[in-house]
Amino acid sequence: MTRAQLAILPPSDGRKAERRVVNLAARLREPGARLIDVELHNLSTSGFMARGDARLEVGDTIWLKIPGFSPEPARVVWIEGDQIGFEFATPLHPATVEMLVAAGRRRTGPQKRIFGGPGRG
Repeated sequence: MTRAQLAILPPSDGRKAERRVVNLAARLREPGARLIDVELHNLSTSGFMARGDARLEVGDTIWLKIPGFSPEPARVVWIEGDQIGFEFATPLHPATVEMLVAAGRRRTGPQKRIFGGPGRG
């Protein structure tokens, strides 16, 4: 499930780069391990926040895989419940962030069930 960009958040709280609020389907892979489905909720040149059932620990290294883009290595920097913050091993180029946000917009069809549960539009 992918949705369009929702907002741009300026750097704050010691962050290195402006965050783009997104909702992108992605996968994480630990070296030599299985793929884990997650949703990216924000993205910047320096990192991202994802939600999902990923059993990771701070300091773990993973590969972020988004359909149509090269895998990117990143490190877990914080965990709060099912939310996980990652820092890219090498910052993304700003144009790559824009392409990822645009790709999310292109994959977005009619918005259904944004508010409420299944069967309520």
